[in-house]
Amino acid sequence: MTPSRPSPGYRRGVDTPTRWDRLRRVDPLIWDSLLAAALFVLGVLGATFGNGPGGTPRATPGPEAYVLLVLGCAPLAFRRRRPVTVLTLVGAATAALAARESGADLALSLVVASFAAAAHVDRERFQRAVVPIAVVAAVASLLLAYPDTNWVEVLVGTTFSAGLPMLFGRIAYNRRRRFAGDRERAAHDAVMAERSRIARELHDAVAHSMSVMVVQAGAARTVIDRDPEAAKAAIARIEETGRDGLTEMRRLIGVLTAPGTEADLAPQPGLAQIEALLETVRGAGVPVEAVTRGQPRPLPPSADLIAYRVVQEALTNVVKHAGGAHARVLLDWSHDALAIEVADDGPGATAVAAGGHDLIGHGLIGMRERVALYGGSLETGARPGGGFSVRVRLPLGEGSAS
Repeated sequence: MTPSRPSPGYRRGVDTPTRWDRLRRVDPLIWDSLLAAALFVLGVLGATFGNGPGGTPRATPGPEAYVLLVLGCAPLAFRRRRPVTVLTLVGAATAALAARESGADLALSLVVASFAAAAHVDRERFQRAVVPIAVVAAVASLLLAYPDTNWVEVLVGTTFSAGLPMLFGRIAYNRRRRFAGDRERAAHDAVMAERSRIARELHDAVAHSMSVMVVQAGAARTVIDRDPEAAKAAIARIEETGRDGLTEMRRLIGVLTAPGTEADLAPQPGLAQIEALLETVRGAGVPVEAVTRGQPRPLPPSADLIAYRVVQEALTNVVKHAGGAHARVLLDWSHDALAIEVADDGPGATAVAAGGHDLIGHGLIGMRERVALYGGSLETGARPGGGFSVRVRLPLGEGSAS
């Protein structure tokens, strides 16, 4: 069988850098040094083989001209690290070389230095240092090289040698700053989203255990005098529930553990642990039954966790706000969806309005977000015959199972 070739849109793995990635990782000092060397070579070639004003041959540059060419090109290797200093040195060398009438010039070096200084300094330094230095160097070099030039030629020459390079440099500076701001906002949004996710997980994991413990503690307090054995059983149930809650919380906190450290991360809960969840609720004094319709089948991990958290959150609110009620958990499997209903026959909407049912607060928000992320729907409200119900539908099509 012939192996298939990657499609035109095939992307390399993150561990296989492309040629462009390798080039981008090269130290910028190397690229700037190569640029400085190239400008020096161009300056020497222009001074040696170029023509002077009016097409006359240029005078052969002396040793001092080559020294000034080096002084005007070599600093460009550090144009990103010391942009204002580099511009000052290049500007001085450009003016000095123009005054010697040696036939050599540093026009390109001044263009590069002006651009680099404008692209790497803040607004205050740009206005106070870069603009005056670049303009003075450009005007001085033009007047010294061509004493008979008029003001229009000086203006045009200064625009091309200093004005436009500084303009494009500021555009590059603002573009880089905008990208940095976008990255900072994206990082902040990612942190806030992760905090919200962890808050929901902690709420779902701890709220259930705490609610059961509060109910059991109240029961133990009321019977401790007349029925010590029942009180002991309730206290044992509190201990067991608290231990389970701590285990779940440690697992969630382990997500925040730095890489390389050990963390005992238990698997995420799912519908396979529903019976253990129901036993905990029954131990808190709330009779609850589970009914399954249709043919159960394995769920993707994300849907399995969402289904478990929905049942856990709904039963937690039954324990907290519908004491003495009966509850029923219905799992209705169809070919394209799982419908979950958790209903009780407690006080219903009246108690919810008076007691601040947790589903109206963080519980409902977290549950609705979980279900919405999976493309499902959530309905909550009072039942016609009394009580409260939570109904969730999770799609189980091909798109959701991936």
